[in-house]
Amino acid sequence: MNRLLPPLLIVGFCLLASSCSNRLGPHRDLLVGAAATEAPRPRADQVSVTYLGVNGYLIRSGETAILVDPFFSRVPMRDVVFKVPIQSSDAAITHARHAGAIPEQIDAFLITHSHFDHAFDVPALQKQLGGKVITSETGAFLCEAMGTPRSDLRPSRPGNMHHAGAATIRVLAAQHDLVLGNLPYPGLISEPLAAPPSTAADWRLGTPLAYLIELGGKRIYLESGGVVGHPPTVSGVDLAIVGTAVGDGKGRYAEAVRALRPRFVLPSHQDNFFNPLESGFHFSVLSDFPKIKAIHAVEELPGRLLLMDYFRTWMVP
Repeated sequence: MNRLLPPLLIVGFCLLASSCSNRLGPHRDLLVGAAATEAPRPRADQVSVTYLGVNGYLIRSGETAILVDPFFSRVPMRDVVFKVPIQSSDAAITHARHAGAIPEQIDAFLITHSHFDHAFDVPALQKQLGGKVITSETGAFLCEAMGTPRSDLRPSRPGNMHHAGAATIRVLAAQHDLVLGNLPYPGLISEPLAAPPSTAADWRLGTPLAYLIELGGKRIYLESGGVVGHPPTVSGVDLAIVGTAVGDGKGRYAEAVRALRPRFVLPSHQDNFFNPLESGFHFSVLSDFPKIKAIHAVEELPGRLLLMDYFRTWMVP
C-alpha cells in the first residue's frame, strides 16, 4: 500500500488547517448548552451531551458516562503532512478533562473510525478512566498496540449490540467522507501490530461505524460523516449527530437527516482539528456550515438545527 498522501489530499489537510475567521458568533441563534463545569449532572431519566471538539462528545445519564471520539492532543498539521512521530499530550488531556467535566470513570468509549483525530487519545484516556472500547477490528489492534488491554476492547461490526452502564448501544454501518475526491488513510488492520503506531498516517481508517445509543429514555444517533447513497439505517431519533466535515457537495446531509427523522440535529466534525482547543472554535474551510444551515431551512428538513461550542453541556429535552 502506498502510504504517501495523494497531493490533493495534502492540499485538503492544508485547507482544513487554515483558520476561518467565521467562528460561532454569526450563528448565536442555534447555540445551546451551558459551561460543562457549571451544568447540572443529569438524573437517570435525563441525558446530557457535552461537546469536546472535532467529533468528540461526552454523553451522560445518571451514573452512566460514554465518551465518543475524544481527541484533545490536536497534532500540528505539519507533523501530519511530514509524517513526524506524534504523541498524546498529557497537558491537553488534563485541560479537556477539567473543562469538559469528564467524570473519573467512563463506561465506554465509542470510536466511529480509527483515524488519529478520532482514536489517537483513546488509549491514554482509557488508561486513566477505564471503560470498554467499542471500535472496529482495525481500531482494536491500534489501541492494543498503544497499551489498551485486550480484555477492555470490543472489536465490532454493524449489527453488534453492546451494553454500557444503563445504555444499550447498537453498532451501525457507516461511510467516511471523501476529501477532495480521496479517502484519507484507507486500509484495514487484521492482525496484532509489531510496534505501536508512530505517525498520523499509521492510524488507518478501518471500518467506519455509526452508533445508536438508547439511554435515559432517549435515542441518540452518532456518526462522523458519510457519502450520498448510503443513508442511516435507523429512524425516529431524539438527537442526530451528523458528520459534516467536508460540507455538503453531494447532498448527503439532507439525505441523512430525512432518513433519521430526528427531533434535534447537531452537525459535527466542523472545526479546525489542528488548532489547540484553547484557541477556541474555528470552522474548517471545507466544512461550509452556512450551506448546511441553508439546506436545512430551504428543504424544510425534520428536526431543530443546533450548534455547540467547546465544553458546553446541553440537556436533551
